[in-house]
Order: sequence, then structure tokens, then C-alpha cells
Amino acid sequence: MTAQAMRPVGVDELRRAWLAVQAGDFRRPHPKQRAVAPASPAASVEWTPASDELVIPVVGAAGSCGATTVALALATAAKGRARVVECASASLSGLAAASTAELGADDHGWVNGTRDHVQLARAEGVRANPDSVPCPSPTGSPVVTVVDLGSQLAQVLAGHGWLASLLAGAPTVVVVARATVPGLRRLESSLHLLDADGAVAAVLGQPHRRWPRAVAHTVGPLTGALIDSGRLVEIPEDRTLAVHGLTPDPLPTPLLTAAGVLLSLIEGNSHHAL
Repeated sequence: MTAQAMRPVGVDELRRAWLAVQAGDFRRPHPKQRAVAPASPAASVEWTPASDELVIPVVGAAGSCGATTVALALATAAKGRARVVECASASLSGLAAASTAELGADDHGWVNGTRDHVQLARAEGVRANPDSVPCPSPTGSPVVTVVDLGSQLAQVLAGHGWLASLLAGAPTVVVVARATVPGLRRLESSLHLLDADGAVAAVLGQPHRRWPRAVAHTVGPLTGALIDSGRLVEIPEDRTLAVHGLTPDPLPTPLLTAAGVLLSLIEGNSHHAL
């Protein structure tokens, strides 16, 4: 073994390597997948929404916790034009089967579709990390833009793209979790990463007064503060959605009702921020 192979590895170097693994920098794409550079010029510039555009970031506290469903419900509950901008790689899209009409790819790196008054924009190709996601395509106003970040909160906060700037400047960030022991643990961890004063939680499952004792005992101080201040919104689960995922079918009425409550909280926070 050579002296170079025996070189000690420092803590900082190990930490950088771990962050790179978490960001996906060491993943090798499948040959048949369309690879996208880790950081494209479009992702490194700042995104400036229209002056009358309400932008709502939605992030999952964990994978497969319903963040895309909540994002679509928020856009559907909005009055007037709305869109969902899904930042996950194409292979992880939850909106792939949700459109009633597919419009194809545009020149900005997005695959577009529609359903009723909502435009659906899915990031094109495989995205190695959040900084490789292009800025949303220009749109007419007024409009509500719901940005679905998936479960990439730590990676986004460690990045330097427009998504990191969005989280830093948004009056409200919606964190989606499930009413389970691991789900609430992940919710509490996500709130620690964010500015909890500007966070609203959307929790899928039973109303919190009916949570099993083990789940209720998992509630951390930041999650408890959201409950006490009325900023935890209970999202009822739907068995059809749980089995089939999002399809062109209308969203269940109880889900849209809960999304309306969530949207009212977000709009109140936005007006307060102004």
C-alpha cells in the first residue's frame, strides 16, 4: 500500500463527501436515462416571480409522505390560475399521470400538462441535485405557483440555486408529514432546519386529537407550537389516492377542504409579511 493510500482523511473532507453522497453527486445514471448536468446555467440564476404571483414552497419531511398530493390540492383550491412546479427528477414524478392533457416540453426544461385551471410543470430528465433544477417558465399573472420540492429539504438548504433562495425568502413553507412516529420525528427535524415561525405543517392521517398515544408522545416542541397556534392542518387520507396515486380524476372533496384551510393560513402569512 502506498503512502498516498495511507493518507489520513480529515473530518471536513469526510463531511464534504457525505454531503456529496446525499446530494446525489456520486450516483451513476442508468444508460437509458437522460442525464442532466449537476448544475446548469439556468439553475444558478435567481428566479424573480411576477409582482402579483403568490409562491408557495411545499416540502416533504420524508419521501412518499404526500407532498405532491398536497401541492396539487393547494393549486386546485386556489381561485383563478394556478400551477404546480414539481422539482423532482422525471423518474420520481408524482404528477406523471395527473394531467388531463399533456402539452409537451418547453424551452425552459419543463414538461407541461393541464387539469382544469391548474398547469402542471414537471422537471425534464434526471436531476442529480436541486441546483440542477431550472427556474420555472415565465407565466402570465395573476397566478398561484406551488413549488413541490419533494423530500430534498437538506439538499436544497445546502445548495446555491434558486430553490435555496426561495426557501430563505418565502413567508410560508408548507412541510408535509404523516401522523406516524417516524413521520413526526422527521417533521420536527425539518422544522429545526427551517425558520419554524414561517412554517405550516400538513399532516396526513387521523385528526391529532385521535392520534395513538405513541404518536402523540412523539410530538416535539416545534411541532407542538404549530398545533397550539393552529398552524398544523390535518389532511385526511384517501384510500383511492393511496392505492392509485394522482390520476386525472378529481381530487376528493375532504382533501380540497383541508387544502382550502391551508391556503387561508398561507395567504394570511403572506399579507402579514407585506
